[in-house]
Parts: sequence; structure tokens; C-alpha cells
Amino acid sequence: MYNDFFGLKETPFTIAPDPRYLFMSERHRDALAHLLYGIGAGGGFVLLTGEVGTGKTTVCRCLLEQLPANVRLAYILNPKLNAIELMATMCDELGIEYDPKESSLKTFTDLLSGRLLDNHEQGLNTVLMIDEAQNLSVEVLEQIRLLTNLETNQKKLLQIILIGQPELQELLAKKELRQLAQRITARYHLRPLSLNETKSYLEHRLRIAGVMRPVFKGKAIKLIHKASGGIPRLINVISDRAMLGAFAENLHHVDVRTVNKAVAEVLGEKADMAESGSVINHWKWAVPTLLIGLTLGVTAWSFGLFNDSVGIQNEQTVKQNVQLSDNTETILINQQTPEFESSDNSALNTNEADSGNILEKIPKSPSELAEEFWGEQSWDRSGAIASQNLLALWGVSYLPFQSADACNFAANYSLGCDQGMADWKLLSQLNRPANLKFTTSQGGDFWGTLIEIQNQSVVMQFGENQVTIERKKLNPMWTGEYRLFWKKPAGFRDPVGVGSRGAEVIWLTNFIEMSEGITIEPDNVFSEQVADWLALFQMEHGLISDGILGKHSIMMINNSAEPSIPKLFVESLQVEN
Repeated sequence: MYNDFFGLKETPFTIAPDPRYLFMSERHRDALAHLLYGIGAGGGFVLLTGEVGTGKTTVCRCLLEQLPANVRLAYILNPKLNAIELMATMCDELGIEYDPKESSLKTFTDLLSGRLLDNHEQGLNTVLMIDEAQNLSVEVLEQIRLLTNLETNQKKLLQIILIGQPELQELLAKKELRQLAQRITARYHLRPLSLNETKSYLEHRLRIAGVMRPVFKGKAIKLIHKASGGIPRLINVISDRAMLGAFAENLHHVDVRTVNKAVAEVLGEKADMAESGSVINHWKWAVPTLLIGLTLGVTAWSFGLFNDSVGIQNEQTVKQNVQLSDNTETILINQQTPEFESSDNSALNTNEADSGNILEKIPKSPSELAEEFWGEQSWDRSGAIASQNLLALWGVSYLPFQSADACNFAANYSLGCDQGMADWKLLSQLNRPANLKFTTSQGGDFWGTLIEIQNQSVVMQFGENQVTIERKKLNPMWTGEYRLFWKKPAGFRDPVGVGSRGAEVIWLTNFIEMSEGITIEPDNVFSEQVADWLALFQMEHGLISDGILGKHSIMMINNSAEPSIPKLFVESLQVEN
């Protein structure tokens, strides 16, 4: 309807999984890479999970367009099947003929086994891909696992890819499915888009649809990201409705007001974003109004308009969220509103009652704070839960039973592990989410995940609870011990210096050429020129200036080279209206 108005060749924000519109954020590239790995791997399970609308099905459609010629794929879209129906559907997908009245698992297994062997002898890989796999029953999943027992001496005959919502991870964590979980060779959790990725996503879809100019104003983009939570499907729905609203009002740009209306229509709620200076504008009118109200109140009292016999008879329970300035955890308080007595001093009594209800800032002991962090949860003594939460920030699904050592597990995803003793300055400098070890006299040792730094406060996650608290409140508890993950460049194993060669050196010289605009020849040799540049870079970033490429230098480079990796400091999006 609005295509001609905006100069579009087609509607850009449909929810159909059109591979042409696939926005390849780093997360989506990694997801596709995991699926392609699954296609070529020698058997086992590959797991791709993500929230509803994050783009899992679109990634699958993109995969279908890139299938190698030697792949025979059975793609199941409706997994609400029993074991017999699943086997029959696989036969249908692979072109295996069978008696429609057949109901024997053995017969279907024999048919599939014969086809898998034939495919193997012809040099073909057979892949079973199941979408919406969280709907599979335990019995069907066990039958799927048994199919992976079909193998030769060299390889499995069937590769299985399971795609589903986060509930799939919970399903596979069941004790009765532990054998299947142990056969998962690759896992990836597709996370929502960041604010910068949301901006790029909108521009990408508009560009594919035929419009190169910006359509959404900067603050409108921020509001779309806030309302959608970075979920591509919700971004599409809100953006489509917002462009329709702009067309109806003859506006060639989508602004905050239009997006607010779209959010209210689509989600049934208002996600208002205050304009700059709105707080000042609010108080500009609120203060005179308050003064006028007080003046009228005093005048009315002086003329006897407030009668002693008038009182408040009903008692009401008020629930309010109170944010303490020196302890930023949120506390839910049930406060009883007192009955006001009828007396000559009722107004004074009311003021005294109100003043008595003001919360005093009572400092809490480290043990009391730790108790609030965990609530009713089991405390994380070993750091396994913290490792699970930290790897989730990197888009990696980790269950402690998969590997006792999270660092070894992370290495499968090209992530290095850095641990030791640090202070807030070092953690801020590295700018990576980290697991911190705490201890209290009563609670003992426990771990938490540092997610974000906000001036003098930090955002921490303890199990499923997330709290914001001032650093000084954590200092008595933090032992100084930390663990974090960082992204390794290809080929990196140990620190490298002058004379080294390899993929990690090419990675470094490519970054120098990109950031400085200078050419390094040859680009695969760690020369004196490269060492001099690195030593200066290290000095500028507060590192030991030794000209050797180690993990902390890589982290500093990745802060610029890899904008989508998780960081402690949230980067704001600067866009013009």
C-alpha cells in the first residue's frame, strides 16, 4: 500500500522467511556456519536454538539454497509426530517407497538403513533437519538417537540438525535423554539483535526493497529496538505498521510518534521514548502547578473549608518499588496507609505520619546482600552456573554436564579463557563480561557474572537473578578472582612476536591496514614494523609495551575490530534525526 509512496519495489517488512532479506549479523553468520558444519560433519547432532522470531527458519531457508550437491536432505517442518509417523515422513522426504499401511518400526528402520548405505556408497551425505524441535516428545527423540547408530567403521550414516526454541535445551537436559545430549557435536543459540544491528537490519531490508535513503529517524530506531527487544520478527511487524502510519499522514520519514502508535497497535502497549529535555519540561510545568496547589490548600484551610469531621476511613495496601540510591537492588515493600484521626492537629499528624514512612538508608552486611542476590535459588559454589550465564552472552549454550571445564568447552567455539586476579580498573580496560568470585563470612564462596558497568554501579547476574549495585557494596565480598572469555583470531595458540608467521599474523596486519590505511608487506610475517605498531598500540591502551601479540592485546584490538562481541560498557547508537 505504501510502496509507491516511499519508492519501494516491494514490501520490505514481511514476516515471510525470504532468504533474500536475511540480514547476516555476526550471530546469524555463526548460526549458518554451524548448520553448514553439521552438513559436512561425520554424524551426531547439531543444535540451533533461539527465541521466537530471531530468524532461525530464515537461516534454514538460506542453508537450503547453499546445500552441496552431494547432500540428500530430509527436512521436517511439523515435528508433532509419533515414532512411526516420523520414520514415514523421513522415507517420504528421501524418496523411499513403503506400504502406506506399514506400522512396524523395524520395517521403516530397515528401509532407512538400506537407503543410508546406498547414499554412502555413492559418496552422498544424508541429513535430517527438524524445525520446531522443541515439540518433539522424549520417545521420538530417543528413536532419532537410535538412527544415529547406523554407521560404518569410518562415519555415521546420518547427520541430524535440531532447530528450536530455548525450551529445546531444557528438553535435552532431561536425564532420560543424556545419551542424546552427549552426541551433540555443536550448539549455537541465536540471540536478538543489538541496537546497532537493529539499525543495520532496517537499512538492509529497505535497501533490498529498493530504497537507499534513510526512512526511520534515529530516535524512532531506538524505540523500535526497545519495543521489539531486538527480535527481527517484531521489528518487521512494528516497522511495517509504522511505515503504513507515516504513509497515512503523508510523512516521508518515520518518527517516534508514529512508532509509538505502531507499537500500541501491534503489541497493545505504549513504548514511549521521552524526547531530550522532557524531564525539564515536565518539571517546568509541575513546579508552578504544585505551588498553586499549595497556595489554594493553605487558603482553604484558613477559611475553614477542611472540617475536622472529615477523615479517611478506609485502609489501603500500597505496593511500591523503592530504588535506594546507595544500594540499587529493587525492594518490594508492603506499606500500610494509616488512618487519619479527626483532630485540630490532623494536618500536622499527617505530615508526621508521612515523614515516619520515609525509608532510612540502612547499610546491609555482605552476607545479607548475598542472601538477596540468590533468594530461593541454590548458590553457585563451583562457578558452573556463572559459566553457563557468561557463555550465553557469547551465544554459546553450555550445560555443565557436557564438560566439567567451561574453558575447554569454550575452545570449541574459538573462545579463549582468561582468569586470574584483577581490580575494577583492569576489568574496565578489558571490557569483557566476566565471572567474579565472592566470599562472605556466613555464606562462604560463590560466583556471579558481571554483565555491565554503569559509572559507579555494575549489573550482576546470580543464577537467574539480575541486580544493579554500587561497586563499593561488592568490594568487601569480591576476592579479586575473575574468569572471562575472549575471541581468538584464527590460528592463535600462544603469544607471537617478530619472525612469526601464520593466520594470526595476517589477522593482525589486516587490522593495521584497515585502521591505519598503511600496507604491510608481506602480510603474513610479523616484522619489526608490525612490532613497532603493536608496541605503540599497547602503550596507548595501558598494556605492557613489549610488541608481542598476546591475549590482552587481542582483546583491545577486538574492541574495535569486532563491534558485536559482548562488552561491559554499552555502546550508544549515535544517529541524526
